[in-house]
Amino acid sequence: MISRAHKIKLKPNKAQAVMLSKTAGTARYAYNWALARWKELYDQGVRTSYVELSREWTKDRPEWASEVADGASRRAIMNLDKAYKSFFKGISKPPTFHKKGRKDSFYVSNDKAVIYGNKIKLPLIGRVRMTEFLRYSDCKIMSYTISCEAGEWYASVQVEMEEEVRSSSNSFVGVDVGCKALAIASDGTECKTPGMLKDLERQLKRKQRLLARKARGSKNRAKARIKVAKAYQRIRNIKQDAVHKFTAAIAKNHGIVVMEDLDVKSMQGCCNKHVRKGVQQSCMAEVHRQLMYKCNSYIKVDRYYPSSKTCSSCGYHKADLLLGERTFVCPSCGLTIDRDFNAALNLLHEGIRIYTAGHAGSACGEAR
Repeated sequence: MISRAHKIKLKPNKAQAVMLSKTAGTARYAYNWALARWKELYDQGVRTSYVELSREWTKDRPEWASEVADGASRRAIMNLDKAYKSFFKGISKPPTFHKKGRKDSFYVSNDKAVIYGNKIKLPLIGRVRMTEFLRYSDCKIMSYTISCEAGEWYASVQVEMEEEVRSSSNSFVGVDVGCKALAIASDGTECKTPGMLKDLERQLKRKQRLLARKARGSKNRAKARIKVAKAYQRIRNIKQDAVHKFTAAIAKNHGIVVMEDLDVKSMQGCCNKHVRKGVQQSCMAEVHRQLMYKCNSYIKVDRYYPSSKTCSSCGYHKADLLLGERTFVCPSCGLTIDRDFNAALNLLHEGIRIYTAGHAGSACGEAR
């Protein structure tokens, strides 16, 4: 069994939008209250838990908190408990206070909400219209997460389903991610950067300048902030659409995908501002993430493998290849080929070598 989520945009009326905001605000308040209380007890040398904080919240919560469903605030306290456990294990950073207007969301358990066609019934809110039907209607619903992004409300429905096989093919394909094109595969499939992004980025800069001129705390600044958030969201959605189409095509046509284990954080800290900007605007991590859960099997090649500097025809290593050279010209065999496509072919060859040698699990560090 595997988990999948379908994120659907909601179309609430004015009264429902107010209740959604109240519920998200109550969940945020409960989280911050529990965090402050946890720190207070920790300074006193007292250890606490979700159960104790939940009982204390039931006694000390303000009267207005009872206007919304109680499950949202309890789940927020549970999330704080999980965040602290991850922090004590050294997995994540210590939890911080949540700020209004940033990732406003709340949780609804599967027994508290029901989907009727293109409507979802939420506790104490009623039936809220959705812009589309649930994609996994025949699967078991596990939970709901209601969130607000750029002034719009969304419902993320998590379901449990049988693991599906994307492709019956046993063919290999190498995938190289980059800045010029979002990604390119060894079979020639390319995930091009959408051309409209340049215009949208110019519009975003203009809206950011207008936001900077607004007085802090004013209503006009709040409106300008929503416009900037919507511009960000549109750019992100366009990139996500292009990446999803590319990864779906790869997963359906090939059985084993070979990728390079890139250190994206180190690349973002590059001293070259043009390279740094290109990495930040690319979707390297997202392409990897989607291929890892969509494809039947995948192999990760070591990040230090010189896929871009090696000739895919004769194997010549061109150590002096510069970042600005987008075409690979082999001085040994004379091969002239696109730099990223050459890297994808090299990843394909390396993946086949690893798979044939029978060391996929140990050599790539992650194979399925």
